[in-house]
Amino acid sequence: RSVVWAAAVECCGGLADRGKEWHYAYATAYLTAAIRLTMDLLGDIGNADQLTSAREENKVLTDKCKEQSIRIHELKMQVEELKTKNLQLEAELEIYRSEFGGATSNQESKEALLDDGDDEANDFVSSGNGVYASEPEVTLPSIHGQSNPLCCALDQNDTLLATGSADSTLKLTFWGKALAPGDDSASRAVDEAVSVPCGAPVICCSFAQDSQNNHLAAAGCMDGHVRVIYCGSEMKPAVVKSDTEIKHRKYVKCLSWSPAEPVLASASADGTVQITRVCHDASSELGSVSLDVVKTLHFEGAVECLSFLDARTLCCYVRDTSYLSYFDTEEDFKQTKCSLNAKTVGGFDDHVSFAILQMVPSPQGKYIALATDASRHIIMEIGTERIVRNLYGVTHDSFSNPSIAWSQNGQYLYGNCQNENSLIIWDVASTDITKRIETGGHTGFIRGLFSSSRSDTLATVSFDKSAKIWLCQM
Repeated sequence: RSVVWAAAVECCGGLADRGKEWHYAYATAYLTAAIRLTMDLLGDIGNADQLTSAREENKVLTDKCKEQSIRIHELKMQVEELKTKNLQLEAELEIYRSEFGGATSNQESKEALLDDGDDEANDFVSSGNGVYASEPEVTLPSIHGQSNPLCCALDQNDTLLATGSADSTLKLTFWGKALAPGDDSASRAVDEAVSVPCGAPVICCSFAQDSQNNHLAAAGCMDGHVRVIYCGSEMKPAVVKSDTEIKHRKYVKCLSWSPAEPVLASASADGTVQITRVCHDASSELGSVSLDVVKTLHFEGAVECLSFLDARTLCCYVRDTSYLSYFDTEEDFKQTKCSLNAKTVGGFDDHVSFAILQMVPSPQGKYIALATDASRHIIMEIGTERIVRNLYGVTHDSFSNPSIAWSQNGQYLYGNCQNENSLIIWDVASTDITKRIETGGHTGFIRGLFSSSRSDTLATVSFDKSAKIWLCQM
């Protein structure tokens, strides 16, 4: 009480004459308020200390998260490097199997080794001669307006460019008009191009290969239809109308014409291949066109790609299989299977770690290039299980659209890349990437490529909505 009274007297000394009890009550109330205020201040200080501590802890955790992110990135890079090395080891294993796995005696092993060495020495022992299309000579901007082009092809003369698009049209363009004088020559060439309605997005397109029917083209569509287009001598294209139609239950994956006659093979995601003979009398325009189904092949999985290799041989790949199927059209489509895993000891290896999404025979007709969804392109000898080369250096997965094409001399392979806009060029002999063209090329993902077998002319279409014609740099 004496302490409280002294505080009261000190704080309220002018009121000492009012009595001790009054001053005691006043001082008590005053000190109570002072204590509460002090406690509030101490509470604020405590909260501030907790906030500062939390901030420091958060900073430490943030720094640790950054360190972990860097470490995770480093680990991902190491994983990608290990994946590449693993693919290379698998390829080397396949080559080893091809050379030694199928031999049942020392003599057979020696003969296989000698055969492989002779073939390789004749074809891919020396690097390419440097002749390939690498100069983007013509750019056709917005060739399908605001829609993305999805595929392209050149006719036998390399003068007429066909492009299919998501806008459900096939456009036919004389790309040489873009070389005319004037800054707007490319735009005029696009404006003068002829559009053929196809009723659904055009996924693939192709011109007939035999010299008597170079006025025929085909477009494979998302609705499962294959539209046959007659170009005509006066360049008035129209979709061929016939009592018979080429129709699959699912979208069309690939088209290929026989090099010797107007026979068209179409592959679909429904697991079928339809071979159709297109009969047309050129002298009567569209009056006598007929589509005659020659054969329909049925498979368990989607037919990802196919190609006529010569007048009598058709090659196909079916998803989730480990082999290429060769069909002899002159022996009722007799099937021969060639393993993609090369020769194996003890029989056929059914394991498959990739899918082939495009196949292109070499200009000389001896090899076939296979584009896979596993960041790997394979060069195989046609009709055998021999893997000649494996090409790496690009990224492709199951959601990708790998596209490849041979140079005219068969020494180089063109390709695209899933995560780049570049045009990639490999030297097949060394398996090295000779050139990765970015500057002056496309500014969007390259969706399709087509290379002429008669000249060093390459056509590409891209998601930058343009088409380009590449020529050999002199």
